[in-house]
Amino acid sequence: MLQSAENLCFFKNNKLERDRLRKERSRIRNIGIMAAVAFCLECALNVPASAQPAVKLQVLNPRGEITPKPVSVPAARIADLAGKKIALYWNGKAGGNNFWDNVEELLKKRLPNTAVLRYNGAYDLGDALAGKIVEGADAFLYGVGD
Repeated sequence: MLQSAENLCFFKNNKLERDRLRKERSRIRNIGIMAAVAFCLECALNVPASAQPAVKLQVLNPRGEITPKPVSVPAARIADLAGKKIALYWNGKAGGNNFWDNVEELLKKRLPNTAVLRYNGAYDLGDALAGKIVEGADAFLYGVGD
């Protein structure tokens, strides 16, 4: 029993000694770091201004340069749609045809002498179809299904 009490006392003292040594090493390390920082500052501050090279910093925008697109003015409003040709464009998404059928029906009820031209195709009209619509219509309604 005495031997185990001695062992316990030894381990407890050994742990205390390890903690004390760990703290001492940490204190010595911190003193060394502070001394190194102080030395670097002393060296930097004691260099004559004429010996220091001129430093020119260039600050860059990390987002890059963005050139704005030219602003286009919207077309003037059509004063009256009566007797005009109105083009409807559908991109072929499911259910869009039902929507455009109703739009066409409403236009014909309100403006009986107005012609409705129907076009469909991909999301991007393309230059050829856009030119055809511009030539044949006075107004244009474009719709996508998403």
